[in-house]
Amino acid sequence: MADEATRDEAVKCKQIAQNALAAGDSEKATRFLQKVKRMNPLDPSIDALLQQAAKGGLRERTAPAQQSGGSANNGPTPASGSSTGGVRTGKDGRNYTPEQMQIAQRILRTKDYYEILEVPRDASDEVIKKAYKKIALKLHPDKNKAPGSEEAFKKVSKAVQCLTCEDKKRVYDRYGDEDRIPQQHRHYHQDFTSPEDLFQNFFGAGFQSERHHQRGNNEGTSEQAQRQVLLQLLPIILLVVLSLASQFVAPNSPGRFSFERSNSFSRERVTPTLDVTYYVADDFYSHYAEGTHNLQEFERQVEIYHVRNLHSQCDLQEKTMYKKVMMAKRRNDPAEVKQARAHPRPACKALKSVEQQHSRIYRAAIFMGHVGF
Repeated sequence: MADEATRDEAVKCKQIAQNALAAGDSEKATRFLQKVKRMNPLDPSIDALLQQAAKGGLRERTAPAQQSGGSANNGPTPASGSSTGGVRTGKDGRNYTPEQMQIAQRILRTKDYYEILEVPRDASDEVIKKAYKKIALKLHPDKNKAPGSEEAFKKVSKAVQCLTCEDKKRVYDRYGDEDRIPQQHRHYHQDFTSPEDLFQNFFGAGFQSERHHQRGNNEGTSEQAQRQVLLQLLPIILLVVLSLASQFVAPNSPGRFSFERSNSFSRERVTPTLDVTYYVADDFYSHYAEGTHNLQEFERQVEIYHVRNLHSQCDLQEKTMYKKVMMAKRRNDPAEVKQARAHPRPACKALKSVEQQHSRIYRAAIFMGHVGF
């Protein structure tokens, strides 16, 4: 069993090294290849990979000198490498380092969650979380501006949530690939918190205060940029407000409908597709007669508004559930963890039903622009 475990670990380390080579990280590749050689000295491919890593490292060190007019035969020039090749600029004008690009590209190319976090398959929750913290700090959008870093940040977030959840980890280990997990395992596809919320749960106010400090140093520039953006958007905002007002706001009335019965909205109606109950004023029918296109469009907007409310409620319920789970895990109480995972999320259930049965309304509500009444 020990030999088999060693072989498995050697295979994993070799794969990590190959991924590092593909990403241009020769130092990391060399480190893992040397580890493989210690575990499996008879593997004939390791020496060739080590030579490839050594050549890659030499190219990375000498490239800046060549760009600045030096010769490859003269050897590396540390000052040139740090100043000329140390920072790159993306198409969006944001600066990033080669190391930041390498880690983002490595994550994007890697499918296996264990390889993403660089942990063995039998790693404990503590080891997995520690690995996440190390990588997430390098990938956070406030720190890493390299192309693809935001998607990589999301991928790392999903990996740690999967591998630290007993149920999700069991399903993932069974199929070995998230894309192969059948839809019948719906519990696997749910209960993932947002990458930013997860990050804040791990790092708390300490990272927030750093970001506030950075914003404070650039307060004048930031406020000026915000004013410029607002001035640019002002005509568009005005047009939207006027358009919505003409469609949904009646004279001397704050709105055209309510989800709750009141003195102003006492007439009950039900939308035709989602069966959403809503209430309108007495003069509603003078503006929206039965069978007209205006009424159909109005009720479609009511349903979109309803789905967005469900989405907001679901997000709040999921955050509450996840916080309870994290607190229970910190207390190392399996019974409390199980109870926290069972925290009711009725809005999420209703939202999922809409997504499955009425996908067009769901997409219009979640992905299209804001609708107001």
